[in-house]
Amino acid sequence: MHDNLLPVIITRKWQLAESYHAVELQTKSRSELPSFDDGACVTLVLDNVIYKERTYPLCCFTSRPGAYVIAVRQDDGDSDTETADISLSQGDEAFIVTPRSPTVILDARTRSILFAGGVGAASIAGIANRLALAGQKFELHNFARSPERAVFREELDALKSEGRVHHHFGLNADRLEQTTSHAMSPAQANAQIYCSGPPAFMDLIERQARDWVYPANIHKIVLG
Repeated sequence: MHDNLLPVIITRKWQLAESYHAVELQTKSRSELPSFDDGACVTLVLDNVIYKERTYPLCCFTSRPGAYVIAVRQDDGDSDTETADISLSQGDEAFIVTPRSPTVILDARTRSILFAGGVGAASIAGIANRLALAGQKFELHNFARSPERAVFREELDALKSEGRVHHHFGLNADRLEQTTSHAMSPAQANAQIYCSGPPAFMDLIERQARDWVYPANIHKIVLG
């Protein structure tokens, strides 16, 4: 059970990509919400008694002081859906926990490699934006089943002037493993690896990254 839950209401919902939506949260009094760093996540609690909760990425491009925008995957019947037991609709009331911001290493001497899958693209886009604002180069790999299901593709492409951005669509398990492995090799031990997406995806990235970098340099932004 979390302390200091803040009551909010869902004020808007719109489509981001095929099977993905943005959900806007505001306090009932329309007061300002706690600030957060790009790449942060927020835990949403739908019932303070039963205590059903999920962690979602905050969308740094569309959130503002009076409203958070989170990225969610709609329940389309897939067994691996990240929101399988939660339905979010306009007018629903919920509680949120103070956002937590991921650690981002700002060091021009290190190489940063970022991996995104599904709504994890929202968190990774935020981290890439922080690196860009600090003047640091990065390499970002975004994975989706198809271009139509790629979340925040335009926002990621807007960062191409600051780093290398690659989109990968429709890869099977073998191709995915080959692509992520190639992206990491060769990496120096002090390289920083960031990943966010489905659990199996992040486990793959972590397993491969341990062959190249220090364990402390692997940063997983866990959602769901």
